[in-house]
Amino acid sequence: MEGAPSSQACCAWGSSRGLFELIVDWWLVHGVTNGRLDYRGARDVVLLASPIWMPLAWACVIVELGYPALRIFALLRKHMSPSRAAILASIVAAAGAAITVGFYEYFAYLAGWWQYAPAHFMIGAYCALFIPVGEAFMFLAILPVAARTFARDDRPVASAIEGGAMFGVAIFAGYALAYALLELGRAP
Repeated sequence: MEGAPSSQACCAWGSSRGLFELIVDWWLVHGVTNGRLDYRGARDVVLLASPIWMPLAWACVIVELGYPALRIFALLRKHMSPSRAAILASIVAAAGAAITVGFYEYFAYLAGWWQYAPAHFMIGAYCALFIPVGEAFMFLAILPVAARTFARDDRPVASAIEGGAMFGVAIFAGYALAYALLELGRAP
């Protein structure tokens, strides 16, 4: 990846990622025991188990957190090896994702959009800890997935969809790993 891609390319990738994330959201609503996601009655139109606006929310998250990671990588690789720049930019992205999502969860709880059922490890009364930890894990994969996605200029739509699916897998893997480490086999 020579430089950072455009914010429009990130937005297209984020939109496809948002659609694939609906499957993971369904798992958080119906598949977990501790810290189950509750959309508080979901008075909106629902896709699978999520309000219809969630893919757009995820598109915003990928642009907000993914694009800066790509820019940081582009800046760092001018001063160090690409592998070292990728590792450092990925760690910054992961930490930023965990912190940012912690705030998102708090504000969503205050707004009455969603909350989490009790879990073994909670952040206050509003969020299961495995959620921001899972975000950190998934954003460790942002640069490898982005590099593969944006390397294909010849088929941008197919590449964005493929990248969205790949990051959908990273989303599930991040949450599943965090859930296994913090909640699996424990009572709330």
